[in-house]
Amino acid sequence: MRKFNPPFNGNRYVLNKNTGEIHDLDRETELCHINDISSDHIYAGDSYMGCLLYAQSNHCPSPNGCFYCQPEHDNG
Repeated sequence: MRKFNPPFNGNRYVLNKNTGEIHDLDRETELCHINDISSDHIYAGDSYMGCLLYAQSNHCPSPNGCFYCQPEHDNG
């Protein structure tokens, strides 16, 4: 579910800058553990590609879709 407080600001996609995991808040499950991500490690964007490009240009570890909410982008 989308979150409208900072650092999410209503964006659909969340990148965990610490792990490279990209989540889709419209498809979030309890297993995503979004609330456990430190706000310092969050980049929120309006597209999966935007989060992917941010991760690549900022040298985040192995950008990858979440197994639970982005299985079509999960590379293991």
